[in-house]
Amino acid sequence: MKKRLVARIENHLGWGSGQFWTNKDFGKLSEQIFEITGKQLSVTTLKRVWGRVEPIANLSVTTYDILSEFLGYDSWRDFQQSSRPEKKTIHLIKRPYPLWKWGVGTIVALVLLLIFWRGKKEVAQPSSKLNNIAELADVSFSFDKVASGYPNTVIFQYDLGTLSYDTLCIQQSWDIEKRIPLSESKGLVTSTYYQPGYYLAKLVVDDQIVEERDLYIPTLGWQGIVLGTEGKLSYLKTKVLKDAQGIRVDPKVLDELEAFKGGELYLAYLSDNPVINGDAFRLRTVFRTTDVLESSICNTIRMTVTGTREVVSLAFSVPGCVGDLSFFMAGEMVHGKNHDLSAFGSTKEQWIQCEVVVEDQEVTVLLGGEAVFQKQLQQSLGKIGGVQWYFEGLGEIRELTLEDNQQTQALVPGNIVD
Repeated sequence: MKKRLVARIENHLGWGSGQFWTNKDFGKLSEQIFEITGKQLSVTTLKRVWGRVEPIANLSVTTYDILSEFLGYDSWRDFQQSSRPEKKTIHLIKRPYPLWKWGVGTIVALVLLLIFWRGKKEVAQPSSKLNNIAELADVSFSFDKVASGYPNTVIFQYDLGTLSYDTLCIQQSWDIEKRIPLSESKGLVTSTYYQPGYYLAKLVVDDQIVEERDLYIPTLGWQGIVLGTEGKLSYLKTKVLKDAQGIRVDPKVLDELEAFKGGELYLAYLSDNPVINGDAFRLRTVFRTTDVLESSICNTIRMTVTGTREVVSLAFSVPGCVGDLSFFMAGEMVHGKNHDLSAFGSTKEQWIQCEVVVEDQEVTVLLGGEAVFQKQLQQSLGKIGGVQWYFEGLGEIRELTLEDNQQTQALVPGNIVD
């Protein structure tokens, strides 16, 4: 049945066999799933479904539920029980006569009924167990980080008090696949984070979030990681990143890393003491791709401005691929399929002069001094810690400056630790 689900998705996408998909293909699928279902499956999880990564455990039913929803089914069980080739299509085939014969009044009634039904379906009804405010007031959820930088083990402590439950877990980040099931109503559990960044940890009771905690894991100065295939990570020594002008990686350093073939280069600076006001700041940076992977078609660069509470993530590619770009704006997605992101197209070795300005809850992106994108932010970023880059190849950063009305931080080429 799993093979049938995989084959259906491959047929739906029209990309050929998943055995030949690249990291970027799995990334696009992850974005499409989020756009259609509002639920996230990571690239690694999708690779496990397709057998491209060695599974560390049996995949959860939640994963198959989300994939089934992507195809238009209510759940994994609904998909398994159905022998129809396409659930949405069968509705059209079974109409006894053309829709226009129903009459305008009937059509309006059906549309209103459909809207009401979808609204009822999409809004999760809270469990009666979570309606008691007094019980929720007894719930506690906290964490402590064991180390500075990363890898970093985080110790979570929780207590449900008098709240009853059927299922209980801690979700380590926004990724619903990264959950730790719990059997006791009070206790301690640990999780190890292998990359820096912003994570939103959640205490989940009966599939409902009852507590959230902002979890920010910084770097120690500048850091580089090779994100290889099959989830392999290779940490680069900080001294190989710096030169007189900025941050770069000599190709000779990567020649010995088999994991780099088909992978990405990650470069980041996330302060261990963020002080820049995320509600009113300006970021200036200059960067480029210096060499691209043979397997890369779009030469994508992702730049993520990282706060202690939320992030703003931009993407750049060759001009012909801008329609496939997507941005993440403090909890909201912006897609190139319905936005003009042509200004974010660039060629190999072309310097990108980028500014990100946040003021009055609005983010403005300037490229080459010209404003090319604006959007209202629905959430505060907190304090700005720094920036993370993902390059499909080798990258180079020549400037990174953060400032608010109190201070200015020049992070390139300074603040590099050995």
